[in-house]
Amino acid sequence: MFNLIKKGFDSKNIVSFGNMFLIGNGHLGYRGTLEEYSKEQLVGLNVVGLYDQYEDKWRESINLPNPFYLKVHNYSILENEYINHEICLNIKNATFKRKTEYNDLIIYSKRFISQGEDNLLCLKYEIKARKSLNLTIDLGNDSNIYEINGPHFKEKKFELNDNTVSFYGLTNENKSIYQKSYYILPNGTVINSFKDGLMNIQLDVEQNKIYTFYCFCKINEKNCFESKKYTKKDFNNLYKEHKQIFNSKFDNSDVVISGNKKAQFAIRYSIYHLLILGNENYQTSIPARGVSGQTYKGAIFWDTEIFLLPFFTLTNPKIAKQLLMYRINTLNGALNKSKEEGYEGAFYAWESQEFGQEGCSKYNVSDPITNEPVRTYFGEKQIHISADIAYGVFQYINATDDLSILYDGGFNMILEIIKFFMSYSTNVEGKYHLKDVIGPDEYHERIDNNAFTNYMVKYISDQFIKYSSLFNVEYEMLEKIKEYSSNIYLPSINEDNLIEQFDGYYQKEDVYVDEVKKRIRHPQEYWGTENGVAYNTRVIKQADVITLLALLSSNFSKKVMKANFDFYYPYTEHGSSLSASMYSIVASMIGYSDLAYSNFIKSATIDLGVEQKMWAGGIYIGGTHPASNGGSYLSLIFGMAGLNFDDGKINLNPNLPKNIKEISFNICYKKQKYFIRVNKMNCEVKPIYD
Repeated sequence: MFNLIKKGFDSKNIVSFGNMFLIGNGHLGYRGTLEEYSKEQLVGLNVVGLYDQYEDKWRESINLPNPFYLKVHNYSILENEYINHEICLNIKNATFKRKTEYNDLIIYSKRFISQGEDNLLCLKYEIKARKSLNLTIDLGNDSNIYEINGPHFKEKKFELNDNTVSFYGLTNENKSIYQKSYYILPNGTVINSFKDGLMNIQLDVEQNKIYTFYCFCKINEKNCFESKKYTKKDFNNLYKEHKQIFNSKFDNSDVVISGNKKAQFAIRYSIYHLLILGNENYQTSIPARGVSGQTYKGAIFWDTEIFLLPFFTLTNPKIAKQLLMYRINTLNGALNKSKEEGYEGAFYAWESQEFGQEGCSKYNVSDPITNEPVRTYFGEKQIHISADIAYGVFQYINATDDLSILYDGGFNMILEIIKFFMSYSTNVEGKYHLKDVIGPDEYHERIDNNAFTNYMVKYISDQFIKYSSLFNVEYEMLEKIKEYSSNIYLPSINEDNLIEQFDGYYQKEDVYVDEVKKRIRHPQEYWGTENGVAYNTRVIKQADVITLLALLSSNFSKKVMKANFDFYYPYTEHGSSLSASMYSIVASMIGYSDLAYSNFIKSATIDLGVEQKMWAGGIYIGGTHPASNGGSYLSLIFGMAGLNFDDGKINLNPNLPKNIKEISFNICYKKQKYFIRVNKMNCEVKPIYD
C-alpha cells in the first residue's frame, strides 16, 4: 500500500509522471523524470524561495542544472526499443526507483532527497549486461535547464576535478548559486571529454556483472562546501537515515482507512505530497505547486493558510508556525502593496514571493486563439487573501493554545490587515460594504459584497477584538474596529436559506456547466473575465459560498448548509483543484456521504491521473496540487470523521460513507497528542504519551 508503480512507457505521460513521481524536502524538489531526460521532458530541480526575473517576463522560482543526467548511448527509453520498463515511488520512504530492461542490458536506479543532510540529493544507478559491451555514456550536470520564463542564469560555469562537477551560476538578479556533484564511477571508466557540465565516458562491461554509478549533489547559495568526499557506503548510510526520518514523519501523519483500498492509498499519497513540502529549517512557505516546478511563478497563495496549514497544525505545529511566520516576516511587502494601491494597512500579495512582493501579473492568462494577453484583476481585487492569513493564525491558536504567534508579530500583522479592510470598505447608510472584489470564484471578477470575503473579515475582526485585551491597542483604534466589526455588511440568508454569492449573482443567466461548455471556442479557453463564457452566467469556477460554510461551519445551521450545497453544486465547474474538498467537507456535514466520498476521491487523486488540467487560457499551469492534497486530508478529518474544536475540546460527529468502515489517525491538539478512531459504531479519543 506504499508503492506507486507504473509499467511500460508512453511519451504522452512524461509530464504527468514528472508530477506524479516527484520527490522533495520542502526546500528542493526533483521531478519524477528519468536519467536520460533533458529540458524537453521538463526535468526540474526546483529551489523554493529562490526567484529571478529575465527581462520583462514573469519572475519565478529557479530550476538548477540536472545533476542526475546519465544517458547510456543506444539504451535510452526515448530512442530505443525496450523489453520491460517500470518506475516506482515509495511514498513511505520518499524514494524513486526505476528498472528498464533491454535485450542485452538492464538499468536500475534509486534516488532520494535527503531528510537528514540538508541540500543533498543522492542517486544510485546500476547497469547489468547480458553480454560483454563497450558503452559510451554521458553523465554529469545537464546545463540544458527547463525554464518557463528564463533563462535565469546570465553566467554558468562548470569545472571537473577528480570526478566532481562544480557549478557556479549567477542569476539575472545577481544571486549566486553553487552546486557540487560528487560522482563515483565504476572501475575501468575512461573519461573522454568534459563540456558544459557533462562527462563523456567509455566503459567496458562484462556479462552479468553489475556496474554502479553514484551521485551526491549538494546545493548552496554560498561557496562553502565541506572537503569531505563521499564513498559507496555513504549512499546506504544516508538512505537508511533518510528512510528512518521520513518513516517517522509518515507514521505520525498517517490516516488509516478500513474497508477501502482505493481511498487508503489516495489519502496516503496526498499525505506524502504534504510531507515533502515541510522543512523545519526554512521559512519560505509553500508555493501553490509545491516543489514540482515554476508554475504560478513559484509563488505563495491562499492555498497555504486555508488548505495546507491545518494539516501541519495537527501533525507538526512547528512547521505550521513557520508557515505563519513567513507572513509575519513579509508584512512590509503587504504594507507596501496596500500603500501603492491607495489603501492603509496590509494588503497581502495574491502571489507572494520571497519578501512578500506581489508576483501577480495584470495579464495572468492569454487568449489561446489570438495569443493576446487577457487583463485580469487577481492581484488587485482578491482581497480575501489578507483575511485568509489572519484566519489561519486564529485557527492555529485554537488548535495549539500557542499565543506566542501573536507576540511574535501576529497581532500587529492582523491589526494592519483589519486597517486595510477598513480603508477598502465603503460606508453605505452605516453598513460597511466591500465592493469591487473577487472571491474564491475567479470567473466573476470585480463584484460587490462577496459573501465569503465579508464573513471572513467579520470573523477575523471579532477574533482580534477577543485577543485585544492581551495587548496595548490604542483605545480609539480599538473602538473603530469594534464599530467596524459590528457594521460589516453580511449578505443575508433568504427565505430559502440561501446566501447570495455576491450582489447580483441571482440576476446572472441561469444555466449550468454543461451549457457553458458548449459555448467555448477552444479547449484551453479561460472562462472568466468580462468576455469569458461564464462571466454573465451563474456558473462558478470553484466552491465559494461552500468554502465559507466549510471554514465557519459553526456559524451556520445544517439547513442553511444543505440549501446552499443543493443550489451551488450544479453551477460549479470545479475548474480549480481547491473546489472538491470544500464540497466534500460540507457534504459530510449534511449527510451526503456519497458526494462527500466522490469529491474526496477527486481531490486526493488529482495527481494520480494523466488528464490533469495543464492550461488556463494559453498559460501552462501544470504541476502537483498541494492544496488539493491538503483538502483531501481535511475532507476526511473534518468532514467524514467530523472532527471539530468548537467548544475548546475535541469533538467528533462522523458521517462515514458506506464504503469506508473506519478512519483512524493521530493529531496534536493543545500540546497533547491523541489517537482518534471513528467507525459506524463508536468514536475513540485516546491521549498518546511518549
